[in-house]
Amino acid sequence: MGSPTSRAQLFELCVQDHGAAARLAARHLPTVAAAAGSELAPVVTSVAEQFGARCEDFARMVDSLDGPENLWMAGIMDDSLRDTRTIDKGPLLDIAIVGAVRKALGADEVSLETAIGLAQALERTDDERCLRAMRERDRSLLDELKRRFARMVPNRGLRSPLAVAG
Repeated sequence: MGSPTSRAQLFELCVQDHGAAARLAARHLPTVAAAAGSELAPVVTSVAEQFGARCEDFARMVDSLDGPENLWMAGIMDDSLRDTRTIDKGPLLDIAIVGAVRKALGADEVSLETAIGLAQALERTDDERCLRAMRERDRSLLDELKRRFARMVPNRGLRSPLAVAG
């Protein structure tokens, strides 16, 4: 597809972009999970499975998922895989993994907002509902990772956006 000229074409491009991101995350996060500590690995595996399941949802929304590589997810996955090769297994690697997975989910959540808005504008109610459910799962996993990060790197009384009640 060339440059989109309608909301429908932009929606298709957006979904293709998400499909590319989901494929990358589903392919690379199992390797990251294997390097994570025993408490963190199941969460990273769950994120990988969530991204894998999305590929089917995205395929139902558009005629084709063929599109360019998703550059932001490629960068996040490259960084996370590099961390698994350059940081010894243990608490420091787990902190880096939490950061990488949070970046992936956070970027995905923001990008989903575009798809949700377009689905709403196009009155694609089933797609909008599906995309909103994806965003809620992202938020739930982000909250879980924030809690884990707060336990790994406790807030020592400093005011921080990473401080989590709980």
